[in-house]
Amino acid sequence: MTAKSTFMDEVREQPAVLRRLVDAYETGLAPRLQEAAELVRSNQILVVVGMGSSHFAGEILVQRLNQTQLKVINRDASELYHYQRGMLSDNMVMLAISQSGESAETCLAAEARPESMPLICITNDEQSRLAGMGDIVLPLLAGQEEGTSSKTFVATMALLHLLADAVLDESVFSAGSASNIADLLEELTETIAEEVDRFLPQFGDFHSAAFAGRGPGLVSALQGALITQEMTQMPAAALSAGQFRHGPIEAAGPHLLTIVFAPSGRTAHLLVKLARDSAAFGSPTWLVTDPSVQVPSMESLFVSQLPQVKEELSPLLSILVPELLGTGIAERKGLEPGRLQRISKVTRSE
Repeated sequence: MTAKSTFMDEVREQPAVLRRLVDAYETGLAPRLQEAAELVRSNQILVVVGMGSSHFAGEILVQRLNQTQLKVINRDASELYHYQRGMLSDNMVMLAISQSGESAETCLAAEARPESMPLICITNDEQSRLAGMGDIVLPLLAGQEEGTSSKTFVATMALLHLLADAVLDESVFSAGSASNIADLLEELTETIAEEVDRFLPQFGDFHSAAFAGRGPGLVSALQGALITQEMTQMPAAALSAGQFRHGPIEAAGPHLLTIVFAPSGRTAHLLVKLARDSAAFGSPTWLVTDPSVQVPSMESLFVSQLPQVKEELSPLLSILVPELLGTGIAERKGLEPGRLQRISKVTRSE
């Protein structure tokens, strides 16, 4: 994996983006973050809308805020706009996420909200169509991104954790933990690249992929499947590990690569069990976990032990695996990693 690409350059920028974002929201952008947090607290329901990576990142707020009396609904912006607009009401606040700020469906959903419904926007472009509609705009500060979503996705996850901390008056994603994760991202980029170089020659005879996780690991699974399809033109699907148990595991075999995200936490033992069963059925299986989780040694099971962080924050590290695995698969197929061939990076029309 020595070939350089725009995508890999942007992957390597992720630690710097993380540091820049956290510093900005601790200083000049802190009042804006607190204003957004107060808006969320003062309304009964938060409706999060986005597409693709932006939609998947919204699960972070669902998982963190729905454990309290606050209620969060994360919706595919297109489905909400065409089929679910009746759910929108005055006692809600909308959070619209679009890295470009130009995603057609997200802008349409924001435009369709009731006039009295406040709008918080998260975007990488403060001059975008979406930002122009927002009552509060929270910029991602990720810089220009040309390839498949990488640093903007990490920035979105980080910003949503900062927002959740501000809403709940918690410090899950403190400056110290953000700095630690940025340092770990720098160290892990080459480590995981080396693991990909070992994995593909041994387990690379597959034609499709399945990504599975629970809780925070599901965020990595959803994004992992999306960018794998974009980068490799190979079929890939993401499911909660529970849904994967209910039928899709029947497709296991040498042709199906299975990636399971199992950070230490309340369901780690169930995820390890799924990875073990997938490997036993003959699927090349990559288990992404950490040293505190006990893992059996068995044929067809490849294990990455990432440094242990809080379960909620684990996708900030584990997303490196599909980023770098997708790069390796793309290079084997003669594709430029992260360079879209058939569509544009920004989806401006439905």
